Amino acid sequence: MNILVVKPSSFGDIIHTFPAVDLLRREYPDATITWLVNDSFSGLIDLLPGIDDVIPFPRRRFGKLRHCPEILPFARDLRQRGFDVVIDFQGLFRSGLLTWLTGAPTRIGFRSAREGARMFYTEKVMVPANLTHAVDKNVFLVRSALRLTGEVRQPPLRQHHDFVKLARQLLHQHRLDQGQGLLAVAPGTRWESKRWPAAFFGKVLDQLAQERPGTAMWLLGSRDEQSVAEEVRTACRVASPVNLAGQTNLGALCELLRASDALLAHDTGPMHLGAALGVPTVALFGSTSPDLTGPYGPGHQVFVGQCPIGPCFRQVCPREEQECVESVQTKRVVDALVGMMSREANPVPAAGKETAP
Repeated sequence: MNILVVKPSSFGDIIHTFPAVDLLRREYPDATITWLVNDSFSGLIDLLPGIDDVIPFPRRRFGKLRHCPEILPFARDLRQRGFDVVIDFQGLFRSGLLTWLTGAPTRIGFRSAREGARMFYTEKVMVPANLTHAVDKNVFLVRSALRLTGEVRQPPLRQHHDFVKLARQLLHQHRLDQGQGLLAVAPGTRWESKRWPAAFFGKVLDQLAQERPGTAMWLLGSRDEQSVAEEVRTACRVASPVNLAGQTNLGALCELLRASDALLAHDTGPMHLGAALGVPTVALFGSTSPDLTGPYGPGHQVFVGQCPIGPCFRQVCPREEQECVESVQTKRVVDALVGMMSREANPVPAAGKETAP
């Protein structure tokens, strides 16, 4: 069987698809599985074992008028690959169209797909209302459409020797391997409404340093988030976190997260990557819902700020004061981190959360 997975973006959404595709691979060990993904995320697919090929989709390039003539050869190549089954996990017009362009006899997608995407499918799956998390929805899609019965797991992600070596070098260079435990902190996010202020992170890290002297801390993020991480570093008065934002590639980031005892993050890509790697995670939620996109798996803790209109799912907070941020007590976040790093915390379900009083 020749199977195409269509999930072009984004970082966290792709990771949410890993358990479903892993189940697909284990149920069809002899199948050829290809993943169509935006070229900016193609490296992420390399982390998942069992993928035979990756089709990078140059979304930004195709969005420019002068490159429109290249779309036809791309579509022709999709059809010539002879896919038997195509599964659209994205559920938008563009992904649905790409699914249809393959000419595959079986094209699977969500019945609730937006932008008219479902008109491109031959099989439309209705997800039960009690399934809310993206991972559970994706798993249900393949189970229902292809009658799969295997167990769901968080698949082990690949390790590469060169990335392990780079991570060890960074740990040694910044003496992060000499502390009494290692905390990873992801203070950046694309949405302004998701971002807790640097002062909040500074207070959390200072209190943690006082309760667990010798704890090593590092700040992660993209090159664009270096300044955000630097604001957190300078907001600290007791803690001395190392700013590694922009200094790691995806592979090294994975290995640094594996080496960490806990992760503090917003609802963002690194949070989902950390959870996929099994790193105990404290996640801060404001404008989005952990029931939909919280860290998946046991051993995590979610803090949800109170706001009369939350979750609003808006990129910019519509209120004068960001109440969802201000209602979360730093002491509770510190207690959760101390428990995780002391291995005293009991595992909680993925959707387990604490609403700020």
